[in-house]
Amino acid sequence: MKLVEQWIFPVPSSCISTTLSLAYKQGDAVLLFDYYDEEQDDTVFNGGIKFISTVSHRHSSEKFTKYISGTYDKLVKIENSNWVSELMEISPEWVIDDLCHFAIYLDSYGLYEFVSQDFCILESKEGAICNEG
Repeated sequence: MKLVEQWIFPVPSSCISTTLSLAYKQGDAVLLFDYYDEEQDDTVFNGGIKFISTVSHRHSSEKFTKYISGTYDKLVKIENSNWVSELMEISPEWVIDDLCHFAIYLDSYGLYEFVSQDFCILESKEGAICNEG
């Protein structure tokens, strides 16, 4: 298992201002978040990560996670992933050569993992989009 850094959260994830939202849109998993930027007078911004053509995901809360070193506030690609291999064994007829295992650990929220073809970072914009509750 080798970790390859893909993206760094724009601020410490302890600055997430409300909660995270995970939604599915046309086969993509979208992780949305609001955060405040201490360097910009605590202005609230929203952003997200879209995992393209997601075939599986899992989440472990902070108290019940097996931490993957190197994922704190960083999106990483896990090469030679056992999870991807297991999924390919379950459904060999659906094997897609470019499935990737991505992971990110966010303070107070835990570890989020996705098996998908790719990801893209959504443009950060001023204002909140996630609702608490």
